[in-house]
Amino acid sequence: MFVSYSPSMHRVLVVGSGIQGLSKAIKHHLLGHQVVILEKREQIGGRGSGDSIQGFSLENGPHFLLKNGPLYKLIKKVGGIKPMYRPLLPQKIQIAGVGKLLPMDSPSALLQYKKGLDKLREDAAIFVSSWGLDLPLRKKALFKQGLLVPRTGWSGLIGRIASAIDEAGIPIQTNCVVEEVIEGGVRLRDGRKVEADSVFMCTGPISERKASTIDLVLSSKPLLGLHGVIENETAIFDLAAINNARMQEGSHLSCISFNGGVSHLENFLDKRAAGWRDHILAIKRNEAITITDNGGLSDARI
Repeated sequence: MFVSYSPSMHRVLVVGSGIQGLSKAIKHHLLGHQVVILEKREQIGGRGSGDSIQGFSLENGPHFLLKNGPLYKLIKKVGGIKPMYRPLLPQKIQIAGVGKLLPMDSPSALLQYKKGLDKLREDAAIFVSSWGLDLPLRKKALFKQGLLVPRTGWSGLIGRIASAIDEAGIPIQTNCVVEEVIEGGVRLRDGRKVEADSVFMCTGPISERKASTIDLVLSSKPLLGLHGVIENETAIFDLAAINNARMQEGSHLSCISFNGGVSHLENFLDKRAAGWRDHILAIKRNEAITITDNGGLSDARI
C-alpha cells in the first residue's frame, strides 16, 4: 500500500524490511529522497532472512532467483562482487514414480512432453518454477537455466541490499510496530508519530497460501547428485548439488510441502532421502510459512 501526502515526496517512510521494503528504500534513495525504514522485528530481511545453526546458514524453504528479473537486476546494480549463481536443471529433477522432469534419456517421453501431452510433467514444472502459481516467465526460465541458486543463499542476497542501505546512510529502526497510517505519517503502537510525506507499506504478503518447510545440512548425499525430487506438491532440493560452491562435502537440503506439515515432510525425506536422520549437521523446521505474496513471488514483485 502507498500513501502520499506531498507531490515532492521528500520524506519517504518504508514500513517493513523484507525484499520489497529494502528494494523500495534503495529506489527512493536513488531518486534523491530522504528515506527511513521501520521494522517491527529485531531482525531485517523478512522471509528472506536466515538463521545460523551449528555454523550453517539455514533459510525458510527453497528460493530460486529469476535470472534478469527485478531482484536479480537490483543485486547487480548495488555493486560489489558478483554473486556466484548456478541454475536449477530440470533434467536433474526426479518426479517420483514418473521419471525426470525433462526426460532427456527417453526420446518418446520427451516428445510427449514437448507436444503438451504430459500433464504430470506440466504440473510438476509449474510447481517447481512457481509453487503452482503458473507463472509462464518462470516456467520458461526453468528450461532455459534461468532459475538460480546463489552461493551465499537467499539471505546473502538480502545482505547485499542491506549493505547498500547501510552505505547509503538510510536509517533502519527495528522493534517499531506501526499501529496506523495517519495524515502526515504513521502512528506507532507506543504512541509515537513518525512524520513523512509518503508512506509505503511493505509489510509482507496478504496471501493465505502456506507451506511447511525443512532446511537441513547433512554429512551425506542421499539424493545422489539429483537437484531435486518431487511428488505432487512436496519437494526436496539439494542446494549444494545445484551450486556446489555452497559446500563441497555432504548436502544442503531445502524441503517444501503444501500437502501437510513438518511430519509429512519428514516422512517424505524417509522415503526419498534414506538415512538422512543419521547424518544431520543442522536443521530448521517451519510448520507453516507464507510462500507467495499476492499472486506473485518475492523476486518479481519489488
